[in-house]
Amino acid sequence: MLTSAMRLFRHRGYLGASLRDIEEATGLHPGSLYRAFDSKEGLFQAALDAYNDQVVQGRVQVHLLEPADPVAGIRSFFTSAFETGLDPDPGCLLTNTAVESFTVPQAAAGVRRGLEAIESGFADALTRARALGRLSADLDVEMAATQLLALYQGLLVLVRSGTPATKLHTITDGAMASIGPERKRDSDE
Repeated sequence: MLTSAMRLFRHRGYLGASLRDIEEATGLHPGSLYRAFDSKEGLFQAALDAYNDQVVQGRVQVHLLEPADPVAGIRSFFTSAFETGLDPDPGCLLTNTAVESFTVPQAAAGVRRGLEAIESGFADALTRARALGRLSADLDVEMAATQLLALYQGLLVLVRSGTPATKLHTITDGAMASIGPERKRDSDE
């Protein structure tokens, strides 16, 4: 049910999803919705929390925490956002909610939690890349992670607006350049 709600809110946003849409997507009748979640806002917050736990944390784990090559992981985190094969891509529920957050102020904590998870994932990958000698030893990891988060969120807005993949790759190249020159791994030489 939360997966259906995530999908609905991802495509339509909070304001665009009517109670009838919620009923069709989740099978919850209004009475059941209010008993389970107190309100549409409650369902939305639960869906955003589930999205953070399942999608955001999953992407951070796969692309930023697990790769042996953290620099390649950062690049794949960016490119996987637009090399989805979805047409048109509904974008990221976290980013869409951040843009729409004035309509659901209660979602601000969930948005912050998701953004912090991404920023922390970037910081971890940058720290590992620096320790491996792939990035400059004097790289300000905290600042670089914040910049990558801002660039990534901007990229997601552009994905949602239908920006061509060639331009998104150029933006990704710029994001990678923002962390400084990449040093070759011993196996690359």
